[in-house]
Amino acid sequence: MLIIGHRGITSVAPENSLKALRAGLDANVDMLEFDVRITRDGIPVVIHDSTLFRTHKKATIVKWTTHESLKRATEKGHQIATLEEVLDALFGKIMLNLEIKSRGSGVIAAKTISKYIKKKDDWQNILISSFMGRELRAVRKYTPHANLALLHNRNPFAFIAYHRQIGLSAVGFHRLYTNPLASEIAKHLGLFLYAYTVNNRATAKRMQSMGMDGIVTDHPERINQALKKV
Repeated sequence: MLIIGHRGITSVAPENSLKALRAGLDANVDMLEFDVRITRDGIPVVIHDSTLFRTHKKATIVKWTTHESLKRATEKGHQIATLEEVLDALFGKIMLNLEIKSRGSGVIAAKTISKYIKKKDDWQNILISSFMGRELRAVRKYTPHANLALLHNRNPFAFIAYHRQIGLSAVGFHRLYTNPLASEIAKHLGLFLYAYTVNNRATAKRMQSMGMDGIVTDHPERINQALKKV
């Protein structure tokens, strides 16, 4: 089962920061998950929330702020990295799970990724995930080669219709809403299954016993030990 670092390794550095993501690479996780939103001037940046309130104690709204203004707003804390900066540092070195968080950001992110694609197989270095089916559809329209993952909250069967429409590569289940039948169907369709966000050893073992192919976690070392990977 693959271990996926949730927003990097947040015990080392602030979530989604370049330092946290590089720490995941150093810790030998199998994949790194991070979040992407778009600034007012169309720059894809790596941040989970729609504002800087939780992470930087500022009321700045990402989609209403230019990239330069966002840099200035975060210069005394951890600066928000652009998607290009993350790809410059990590693309091709480790599998990346890029979650699309805001409307209209899917195609912009895919276009940014395409700058790093030298051959079709390079798309295997990245998984584009989202709760928003509309964004995944837009990415699929842009390129037939992207690996897409639909994230689920409560309904574990939602992926079936989307897979028929756009051809998914993976399904991300909330750990509390996994379902044996849904997992069996996804396996039958050849999809990669993973669960988020798993920080408890017992839950990790339960996900493994259910046949999950990967888990997203804030504590890779703890989960590795629980699953006897180290």
